[in-house]
Amino acid sequence: MPAVPEASYPRIKPRLLRIADAADYLSCTFGFAETLLREGTIKPVILGKRHLFDIRDLDAYVDRIKAEAA
Repeated sequence: MPAVPEASYPRIKPRLLRIADAADYLSCTFGFAETLLREGTIKPVILGKRHLFDIRDLDAYVDRIKAEAA
């Protein structure tokens, strides 16, 4: 059986993002994402020493600020 190239495997979309990736996801600066973290606006998931952000929490944050603007 021939080997299947790795590129043909489906890529898994991560649910947890590093802060830099969370900033990209929110289309904001790294500094603003850090401010949201410091203020407790978005809560991290802590895995060992890593602080990661759940995409669902980021989506909920966007939904909240949209509702507040309405």
